[in-house]
Amino acid sequence: MTLLTAGVLLAVLTAVCAFDFSSLPYFDGPSKAQAAEVASSDEDATNAADAERLLEDARRRMLAYSSIEARIEYATKSPPAAGDGRYWERGALKRRFELKMRGMENATLLQINDGKMLWTRCTTPRDAMTAEQPNATPPHSPQLHLAELGLLGLLTQVQQDYDVNLAGSGQLAGESVFVLKGVLSQETLTRLSPKRGEEIRSGAFSAWSELPGDIPASIVLALGSEDAVPRRIQFRAIDEGVRLADWPQAESQETLTIDLRELQINRSILAEVFTHP
Repeated sequence: MTLLTAGVLLAVLTAVCAFDFSSLPYFDGPSKAQAAEVASSDEDATNAADAERLLEDARRRMLAYSSIEARIEYATKSPPAAGDGRYWERGALKRRFELKMRGMENATLLQINDGKMLWTRCTTPRDAMTAEQPNATPPHSPQLHLAELGLLGLLTQVQQDYDVNLAGSGQLAGESVFVLKGVLSQETLTRLSPKRGEEIRSGAFSAWSELPGDIPASIVLALGSEDAVPRRIQFRAIDEGVRLADWPQAESQETLTIDLRELQINRSILAEVFTHP
């Protein structure tokens, strides 16, 4: 099963579980936290350097942790869907991702990576699909497939493909976080849309709808201020006609959010967790 097929698989899961839900906020309410402020243009260089340091520190610390375990909360905007599950990561290679979707129909996604193969099962009340593929480096886009990328891989893709600023700090579900906001870099945009190279370099690019649908134009990361582990991974869309030069002040819309809760680090995890049924 190719990465594209895996993306379609998640889209199918989302489609069969559509229902209305409230938007997940960036932060807790003002009584619990100070909301982050988006950086002004005069501060962009400093905020970009700070964001790069935070990303590099997060990648270094992901490599140092022997294991990461967390409860997952998942939500999409189009089509609207939500679910929850669990995520396990041991070392740099072994990962397990479980997701239960709630809506008109219940559905589940199970992905297990043993460092060599990625095993996937998608189950609905009517059908079950199972696939296995060699574990290979995915294309340059931060897909939601945590079992394939892992947290380290996702952070690496963001660092490679996005210009990232430090948007601020605050509280998320009672935990202190640094919030990073990114947009596809000029290099990445040129690779995706080579005919728009001149517009991209000048900052006039605004044809966001021409980009592949599975690659978010903008991304928001909330990193734990104490441990640097992502607590929120959010994909955002930029409206057609909004100029690249207007970022990061330009408005964007949430399309997908995945939150990590009840985090446990350096905990012993049995090898059986990373063995598929």
